[in-house]
Amino acid sequence: MDDPLPPLAELIRVPGITGDESAIIAATAALCRRLSLPHRTNENGVVVTVTGAQAGPRLLFCAHLDTVPAGDGWRCPPFGGTIENGVCYGRGAVDDRGCCVALLLAAKQLQSEGLAAGEIVIALSIGEEGNDPSLPRLLAELPPIDAGIVCEPTDMRVATSQRGLMHVDLLTHGEQAHAARAKGPGAIDLLLDDLQRLRRLDWPPVDALLGPTRFTPTRLSAGVADNMTPPDAKARVDIRTTPVCSHAQIIARLRDELTAEVIVIADHLIPCVIADDHPLVAIACAAAADPQPYASDAASDWFALQRVGIPAIKLGPGDPAWSHRADERISAEQLHQGIAGYAAIARSFCRPAKEGAKS
Repeated sequence: MDDPLPPLAELIRVPGITGDESAIIAATAALCRRLSLPHRTNENGVVVTVTGAQAGPRLLFCAHLDTVPAGDGWRCPPFGGTIENGVCYGRGAVDDRGCCVALLLAAKQLQSEGLAAGEIVIALSIGEEGNDPSLPRLLAELPPIDAGIVCEPTDMRVATSQRGLMHVDLLTHGEQAHAARAKGPGAIDLLLDDLQRLRRLDWPPVDALLGPTRFTPTRLSAGVADNMTPPDAKARVDIRTTPVCSHAQIIARLRDELTAEVIVIADHLIPCVIADDHPLVAIACAAAADPQPYASDAASDWFALQRVGIPAIKLGPGDPAWSHRADERISAEQLHQGIAGYAAIARSFCRPAKEGAKS
Protein backbone atom coordinates (compact mmCIF):
# COMPACT_ATOMS: atom_id res chain seq x y z
CA MET A 1 0.00 0.00 0.00
CA ASP A 2 2.30 2.73 -1.34
CA ASP A 3 -0.17 5.63 -1.37
CA PRO A 4 -1.27 6.55 2.17
CA LEU A 5 -4.14 8.78 1.04
CA PRO A 6 -6.75 6.09 0.12
CA PRO A 7 -6.65 4.35 3.52
CA LEU A 8 -6.84 7.73 5.24
CA ALA A 9 -9.80 8.75 3.08
CA GLU A 10 -11.44 5.44 3.95
CA LEU A 11 -11.18 6.19 7.69
CA ILE A 12 -12.35 9.79 7.26
CA ARG A 13 -15.55 8.49 5.65
CA VAL A 14 -16.39 6.78 8.96
CA PRO A 15 -17.45 9.51 11.41
CA GLY A 16 -16.13 8.95 14.90
CA ILE A 17 -17.05 12.08 16.82
CA THR A 18 -16.06 11.81 20.47
CA GLY A 19 -18.62 9.72 22.32
CA ASP A 20 -19.68 7.70 19.24
CA GLU A 21 -16.57 5.80 18.13
CA SER A 22 -17.62 2.17 17.72
CA ALA A 23 -17.77 2.41 13.90
CA ILE A 24 -14.29 3.91 13.55
CA ILE A 25 -12.83 1.24 15.85
CA ALA A 26 -14.37 -1.42 13.59
CA ALA A 27 -13.11 0.31 10.42
CA THR A 28 -9.59 0.59 11.82
CA ALA A 29 -9.60 -3.08 12.79
CA ALA A 30 -10.64 -3.94 9.22
CA LEU A 31 -7.70 -1.91 7.88
CA CYS A 32 -5.36 -3.78 10.24
CA ARG A 33 -6.65 -7.08 8.90
CA ARG A 34 -5.99 -6.01 5.31
CA LEU A 35 -2.48 -4.99 6.31
CA SER A 36 -2.01 -8.34 8.13
CA LEU A 37 -1.02 -6.53 11.32
CA PRO A 38 -1.34 -8.36 14.64
CA HIS A 39 -3.97 -6.44 16.58
CA ARG A 40 -6.72 -6.61 19.14
CA THR A 41 -9.72 -4.39 19.70
CA ASN A 42 -12.11 -3.55 22.48
CA GLU A 43 -14.37 -0.67 23.43
CA ASN A 44 -11.31 1.48 24.21
CA GLY A 45 -9.69 1.26 20.76
CA VAL A 46 -7.21 -0.78 18.75
CA VAL A 47 -3.77 -2.08 19.80
CA VAL A 48 -1.22 -3.25 17.20
CA THR A 49 2.07 -4.98 18.03
CA VAL A 50 5.17 -5.77 15.99
CA THR A 51 7.67 -7.96 17.85
CA GLY A 52 11.38 -8.11 17.09
CA ALA A 53 13.63 -11.11 16.65
CA GLN A 54 15.42 -10.58 19.98
CA ALA A 55 14.72 -9.15 23.38
CA GLY A 56 14.92 -5.38 23.58
CA PRO A 57 13.10 -2.20 24.58
CA ARG A 58 9.37 -1.76 24.07
CA LEU A 59 8.36 1.50 22.37
CA LEU A 60 4.80 2.79 22.48
CA PHE A 61 3.19 4.91 19.76
CA CYS A 62 -0.23 6.33 20.63
CA ALA A 63 -2.75 8.28 18.56
CA HIS A 64 -6.51 8.85 18.71
CA LEU A 65 -9.31 7.84 16.37
CA ASP A 66 -12.03 10.21 17.56
CA THR A 67 -12.60 13.67 16.10
CA VAL A 68 -14.33 16.91 16.97
CA PRO A 69 -17.61 17.66 15.14
CA ALA A 70 -17.42 18.97 11.57
CA GLY A 71 -18.69 22.50 12.19
CA ASP A 72 -19.37 24.89 9.30
CA GLY A 73 -17.51 26.51 6.42
CA TRP A 74 -16.36 23.44 4.49
CA ARG A 75 -15.60 23.49 0.76
CA CYS A 76 -15.21 19.69 0.75
CA PRO A 77 -17.62 17.32 2.50
CA PRO A 78 -16.22 16.95 6.04
CA PHE A 79 -16.67 13.19 6.01
CA GLY A 80 -16.09 12.68 2.29
CA GLY A 81 -12.38 11.88 2.36
CA THR A 82 -11.82 14.02 -0.74
CA ILE A 83 -8.43 13.59 -2.44
CA GLU A 84 -7.21 16.40 -4.69
CA ASN A 85 -3.69 16.99 -6.00
CA GLY A 86 -2.01 14.77 -3.44
CA VAL A 87 -3.94 16.17 -0.47
CA CYS A 88 -6.67 14.48 1.58
CA TYR A 89 -9.42 16.66 3.07
CA GLY A 90 -11.84 15.84 5.88
CA ARG A 91 -12.48 15.96 9.59
CA GLY A 92 -9.66 14.08 11.29
CA ALA A 93 -7.31 14.23 8.29
CA VAL A 94 -4.57 15.83 10.37
CA ASP A 95 -5.99 15.46 13.89
CA ASP A 96 -5.48 12.63 14.28
CA ARG A 97 -6.20 9.96 11.69
CA GLY A 98 -3.29 10.99 9.52
CA CYS A 99 -1.02 9.94 12.38
CA CYS A 100 -3.02 6.71 12.81
CA VAL A 101 -2.56 5.75 9.16
CA ALA A 102 1.12 6.72 9.19
CA LEU A 103 1.63 4.48 12.22
CA LEU A 104 -0.14 1.50 10.68
CA LEU A 105 1.81 1.79 7.42
CA ALA A 106 5.08 2.18 9.35
CA ALA A 107 4.18 -0.94 11.35
CA LYS A 108 3.51 -2.82 8.12
CA GLN A 109 6.91 -1.77 6.81
CA LEU A 110 8.67 -2.85 10.00
CA GLN A 111 6.85 -6.17 10.03
CA SER A 112 7.77 -6.84 6.40
CA GLU A 113 11.47 -6.07 6.80
CA GLY A 114 11.70 -7.52 10.32
CA LEU A 115 12.30 -5.65 13.56
CA ALA A 116 15.74 -6.48 14.95
CA ALA A 117 14.71 -6.53 18.60
CA GLY A 118 12.23 -5.34 21.15
CA GLU A 119 8.66 -4.50 20.32
CA ILE A 120 6.59 -1.61 19.09
CA VAL A 121 3.08 -1.18 20.43
CA ILE A 122 0.59 1.10 18.68
CA ALA A 123 -2.36 2.19 20.82
CA LEU A 124 -5.15 3.89 18.86
CA SER A 125 -7.51 5.26 21.47
CA ILE A 126 -10.81 7.15 21.58
CA GLY A 127 -12.22 9.99 23.68
CA GLU A 128 -9.14 12.22 23.35
CA GLU A 129 -11.17 15.22 22.22
CA GLY A 130 -13.43 14.96 25.28
CA ASN A 131 -13.12 14.51 29.02
CA ASP A 132 -12.99 10.70 29.12
CA PRO A 133 -9.98 9.59 27.04
CA SER A 134 -9.55 5.83 26.79
CA LEU A 135 -5.73 5.80 26.59
CA PRO A 136 -5.27 5.30 30.37
CA ARG A 137 -7.44 2.18 30.13
CA LEU A 138 -5.46 0.88 27.15
CA LEU A 139 -2.18 1.51 29.00
CA ALA A 140 -3.41 -0.56 31.95
CA GLU A 141 -3.71 -3.55 29.60
CA LEU A 142 -0.20 -3.26 28.15
CA PRO A 143 3.09 -4.83 29.27
CA PRO A 144 5.81 -2.52 30.66
CA ILE A 145 6.73 0.31 28.27
CA ASP A 146 10.22 1.81 28.05
CA ALA A 147 9.28 5.04 26.23
CA GLY A 148 6.48 6.51 24.18
CA ILE A 149 5.65 8.79 21.27
CA VAL A 150 2.40 10.74 21.35
CA CYS A 151 1.45 11.00 17.70
CA GLU A 152 -0.16 14.36 17.01
CA PRO A 153 0.48 16.76 14.12
CA THR A 154 3.70 18.69 14.78
CA ASP A 155 5.02 19.06 11.21
CA MET A 156 7.37 16.22 12.25
CA ARG A 157 9.08 18.43 14.83
CA VAL A 158 9.90 16.86 18.20
CA ALA A 159 8.05 18.34 21.16
CA THR A 160 9.87 17.66 24.43
CA SER A 161 7.34 19.51 26.59
CA GLN A 162 3.75 20.65 26.29
CA ARG A 163 1.19 22.72 28.08
CA GLY A 164 -1.50 21.14 30.17
CA LEU A 165 -5.16 22.13 30.13
CA MET A 166 -7.81 22.77 32.75
CA HIS A 167 -11.39 23.87 32.34
CA VAL A 168 -12.94 25.66 35.31
CA ASP A 169 -16.19 27.50 35.87
CA LEU A 170 -16.26 30.79 37.74
CA LEU A 171 -19.67 31.13 39.42
CA THR A 172 -20.83 34.33 41.09
CA HIS A 173 -24.01 34.93 43.07
CA GLY A 174 -26.14 38.05 43.41
CA GLU A 175 -29.61 39.09 44.42
CA GLN A 176 -32.42 38.36 41.99
CA ALA A 177 -34.44 41.55 41.76
CA HIS A 178 -36.38 43.89 39.48
CA ALA A 179 -33.81 45.69 37.34
CA ALA A 180 -35.39 49.07 38.15
CA ARG A 181 -34.72 48.60 41.85
CA ALA A 182 -31.49 46.57 41.88
CA LYS A 183 -28.99 47.55 44.55
CA GLY A 184 -25.29 46.86 44.78
CA PRO A 185 -23.15 44.79 42.40
CA GLY A 186 -25.05 41.91 40.85
CA ALA A 187 -23.81 38.47 39.81
CA ILE A 188 -22.80 39.77 36.37
CA ASP A 189 -20.88 42.71 37.86
CA LEU A 190 -19.01 40.40 40.22
CA LEU A 191 -18.15 38.01 37.40
CA LEU A 192 -16.87 40.80 35.14
CA ASP A 193 -14.74 42.13 37.99
CA ASP A 194 -13.22 38.67 38.45
CA LEU A 195 -12.51 38.26 34.73
CA GLN A 196 -10.74 41.64 34.71
CA ARG A 197 -8.80 40.64 37.82
CA LEU A 198 -7.80 37.39 36.10
CA ARG A 199 -6.31 39.35 33.20
CA ARG A 200 -4.25 41.52 35.54
CA LEU A 201 -2.89 38.80 37.83
CA ASP A 202 0.80 37.96 37.69
CA TRP A 203 1.30 34.18 37.64
CA PRO A 204 4.85 33.12 38.48
CA PRO A 205 6.74 30.95 37.98
CA VAL A 206 7.09 31.33 34.22
CA ASP A 207 8.25 28.32 32.20
CA ALA A 208 11.44 29.11 30.27
CA LEU A 209 10.08 27.64 27.01
CA LEU A 210 6.29 27.83 27.30
CA GLY A 211 5.96 31.13 29.12
CA PRO A 212 3.28 31.97 31.72
CA THR A 213 0.06 30.19 32.56
CA ARG A 214 -2.66 31.42 30.17
CA PHE A 215 -6.34 32.04 31.00
CA THR A 216 -8.99 32.43 28.28
CA PRO A 217 -12.73 32.78 29.00
CA THR A 218 -14.62 30.72 26.42
CA ARG A 219 -18.27 30.74 27.57
CA LEU A 220 -20.52 33.13 29.50
CA SER A 221 -24.00 32.51 30.82
CA ALA A 222 -26.36 34.58 32.96
CA GLY A 223 -29.83 36.02 32.89
CA VAL A 224 -33.44 35.12 33.55
CA ALA A 225 -35.32 38.00 31.93
CA ASP A 226 -34.54 41.36 30.36
CA ASN A 227 -35.83 43.28 33.37
CA MET A 228 -34.46 41.07 36.14
CA THR A 229 -31.02 40.86 37.73
CA PRO A 230 -29.86 37.22 37.64
CA PRO A 231 -29.15 35.20 40.79
CA ASP A 232 -26.04 33.66 39.20
CA ALA A 233 -23.49 34.30 36.46
CA LYS A 234 -21.00 31.81 35.10
CA ALA A 235 -17.88 31.85 32.94
CA ARG A 236 -16.04 28.83 31.58
CA VAL A 237 -12.29 29.47 31.55
CA ASP A 238 -9.72 27.59 29.47
CA ILE A 239 -6.44 27.45 31.41
CA ARG A 240 -3.24 26.46 29.61
CA THR A 241 -0.74 25.29 32.20
CA THR A 242 3.01 24.61 32.23
CA PRO A 243 5.28 22.06 33.93
CA VAL A 244 6.51 24.59 36.52
CA CYS A 245 3.12 25.23 38.18
CA SER A 246 0.80 22.41 39.25
CA HIS A 247 -2.94 22.39 38.66
CA ALA A 248 -3.53 22.24 42.41
CA GLN A 249 -1.45 25.38 42.92
CA ILE A 250 -3.40 27.24 40.24
CA ILE A 251 -6.80 26.29 41.70
CA ALA A 252 -5.69 27.27 45.20
CA ARG A 253 -4.60 30.69 44.00
CA LEU A 254 -7.79 31.27 42.00
CA ARG A 255 -9.85 30.53 45.08
CA ASP A 256 -7.72 32.92 47.10
CA GLU A 257 -7.75 35.80 44.59
CA LEU A 258 -11.26 35.75 43.11
CA THR A 259 -14.75 36.42 44.43
CA ALA A 260 -16.30 33.67 42.33
CA GLU A 261 -16.82 30.08 43.34
CA VAL A 262 -14.19 28.08 41.40
CA ILE A 263 -15.54 24.78 40.06
CA VAL A 264 -13.09 22.37 38.38
CA ILE A 265 -14.67 20.82 35.28
CA ALA A 266 -11.63 18.93 33.97
CA ASP A 267 -8.00 18.92 35.08
CA HIS A 268 -6.63 15.58 33.85
CA LEU A 269 -4.53 17.08 31.04
CA ILE A 270 -1.45 17.81 33.10
CA PRO A 271 1.59 19.54 31.54
CA CYS A 272 4.31 17.16 30.35
CA VAL A 273 8.07 17.16 29.86
CA ILE A 274 10.86 14.68 29.08
CA ALA A 275 14.49 15.01 30.16
CA ASP A 276 16.59 16.55 27.40
CA ASP A 277 19.17 13.77 27.73
CA HIS A 278 16.73 10.88 27.37
CA PRO A 279 17.92 8.63 24.48
CA LEU A 280 14.54 8.88 22.72
CA VAL A 281 15.02 12.63 22.23
CA ALA A 282 18.25 12.26 20.25
CA ILE A 283 16.87 9.33 18.25
CA ALA A 284 13.69 11.21 17.34
CA CYS A 285 15.48 14.45 16.47
CA ALA A 286 17.73 12.53 14.08
CA ALA A 287 14.64 11.21 12.25
CA ALA A 288 12.54 14.40 12.42
CA ALA A 289 12.10 17.22 9.94
CA ASP A 290 13.82 19.64 12.31
CA PRO A 291 16.64 18.45 14.60
CA GLN A 292 15.82 21.09 17.23
CA PRO A 293 13.16 20.10 19.79
CA TYR A 294 10.47 22.58 20.78
CA ALA A 295 7.76 23.17 23.38
CA SER A 296 4.17 22.51 22.27
CA ASP A 297 1.38 24.83 23.39
CA ALA A 298 -1.37 22.22 22.85
CA ALA A 299 -2.46 19.53 25.32
CA SER A 300 -2.77 15.87 24.30
CA ASP A 301 -2.91 12.29 25.54
CA TRP A 302 0.69 12.67 26.67
CA PHE A 303 -0.74 13.24 30.15
CA ALA A 304 -1.60 9.53 30.40
CA LEU A 305 2.01 8.49 29.84
CA GLN A 306 3.35 11.18 32.17
CA ARG A 307 1.08 10.01 35.00
CA VAL A 308 2.41 6.45 34.90
CA GLY A 309 6.05 7.45 34.49
CA ILE A 310 6.56 6.63 30.79
CA PRO A 311 9.07 9.09 29.26
CA ALA A 312 7.60 10.43 26.02
CA ILE A 313 7.75 13.01 23.26
CA LYS A 314 5.12 14.34 20.86
CA LEU A 315 5.70 13.95 17.11
CA GLY A 316 3.56 13.58 14.03
CA PRO A 317 2.99 14.49 10.38
CA GLY A 318 0.86 17.40 9.26
CA ASP A 319 0.42 21.07 10.04
CA PRO A 320 -1.27 21.46 13.45
CA ALA A 321 -2.78 24.76 12.28
CA TRP A 322 -5.36 22.72 10.32
CA SER A 323 -6.61 20.90 13.43
CA HIS A 324 -10.32 21.49 14.12
CA ARG A 325 -10.68 23.85 11.11
CA ALA A 326 -12.93 23.61 8.08
CA ASP A 327 -11.24 21.89 5.12
CA GLU A 328 -8.82 20.12 7.48
CA ARG A 329 -6.13 18.49 5.36
CA ILE A 330 -2.87 16.57 5.08
CA SER A 331 -0.73 15.73 2.05
CA ALA A 332 0.70 12.44 0.86
CA GLU A 333 4.17 13.96 1.22
CA GLN A 334 3.53 14.77 4.88
CA LEU A 335 2.22 11.26 5.52
CA HIS A 336 5.27 9.70 3.86
CA GLN A 337 7.46 11.82 6.15
CA GLY A 338 5.53 10.45 9.12
CA ILE A 339 5.81 6.84 7.97
CA ALA A 340 9.55 7.15 7.37
CA GLY A 341 10.14 8.99 10.64
CA TYR A 342 8.18 6.55 12.79
CA ALA A 343 9.89 3.54 11.18
CA ALA A 344 13.36 5.07 11.61
CA ILE A 345 12.75 5.83 15.28
CA ALA A 346 11.49 2.30 15.92
CA ARG A 347 14.55 0.77 14.25
CA SER A 348 16.96 2.94 16.26
CA PHE A 349 15.23 2.55 19.62
CA CYS A 350 14.32 -1.13 19.44
CA ARG A 351 17.80 -2.65 19.35
CA PRO A 352 19.02 -5.78 21.12
CA ALA A 353 19.02 -5.33 24.90
CA LYS A 354 22.77 -4.75 25.21
CA GLU A 355 22.66 -2.01 22.51
CA GLY A 356 19.22 -0.58 23.12
CA ALA A 357 18.21 2.75 24.56
CA LYS A 358 17.57 2.75 28.27
CA SER A 359 14.85 4.76 29.92
